[in-house]
Amino acid sequence: MIRVIAVLTMGFALVAGLLVPTLVNANHARAHADLVSTNPVDGSQLDVAPTDLTFTFSESLLPDFVRFIRISDTGDTADLPVTSVENNVATVGWSTDLGAGAWTVEYRVVSQDGHPVNGSINFTVNATPSPTPTPSPTATVSPTTSPTPAPSPTADPTTPAPSPSTSPAADTGGSTTGWLIAGIAVIALAIVVIAGLIVRRR
Repeated sequence: MIRVIAVLTMGFALVAGLLVPTLVNANHARAHADLVSTNPVDGSQLDVAPTDLTFTFSESLLPDFVRFIRISDTGDTADLPVTSVENNVATVGWSTDLGAGAWTVEYRVVSQDGHPVNGSINFTVNATPSPTPTPSPTATVSPTTSPTPAPSPTADPTTPAPSPSTSPAADTGGSTTGWLIAGIAVIALAIVVIAGLIVRRR
């Protein structure tokens, strides 16, 4: 009986020794710098153009591998100046001369663990409203004069819809971990069967 208990103990110790490093490595492989928040918020409507943009990530960034690109609603692209990178927060300059319109900002960064991350956000800067015209004095109309028809209202320009954000690539680490756990379960079952045979022989 003591021999059976010793065999079972060794079997479970072997399973634990294989399972724990596998789970730790799987979690480490999935860790990378995800975008946590931005200012302005993705999809926001702004009455005034921002002076700078901030991007906050879940991991610290490598300052030499941070890039931001602006894309206008007409398809014009240009790099944005990165003013600072502090740990996991990157600040980007924005010129108020860019004016109104729908804008897309793409980011391409690398976290401290060397994992590259890219994506985009969208926001719209609304046009400055035109001043309300001052009504002219009402003229006296003679009885024989026909009334002047009122001018038809001018349709407001439509604001182009912001481009959809780039979806991050799906993580495939979960399927590999499932196969490793299934293999370890088969090893544990084999150890239990061997222990049963030893008991039957005694």
